[in-house]
Amino acid sequence: MNQNQTVQGILNAIELYAEAGRKASRELGEKAFTKEATMSWVEKGVITTVPINTLFDVLEQTGEEEVTYTVEDVTVAGNVAFVRISSSFSKLTTFNDMFTLAEQDGVWKIVSKIYSVK
Repeated sequence: MNQNQTVQGILNAIELYAEAGRKASRELGEKAFTKEATMSWVEKGVITTVPINTLFDVLEQTGEEEVTYTVEDVTVAGNVAFVRISSSFSKLTTFNDMFTLAEQDGVWKIVSKIYSVK
């Protein structure tokens, strides 16, 4: 697989994440993330890490919305990668999102998401 195909595979997972937000879809979110994936953030100096299902719960409660993002950085090292995006969720807010991904059987999945509010 060449570098362009690799990056496109990685960005496909990020687009699934955004589309899950647009459609408030747990099913799309589950396609983007591994089953054991986590989401983390820092609030009032405390680091919190939760199962990714917490994100899906928020998306379902928020409902369909406009989601846009800009890819800021993609770093690939073999079958693992790091992606940083700036994202905007119309019903929530704007975020700095950072994702770690891993490739298995030719498919890239998000292993973890950590974010901060802009």
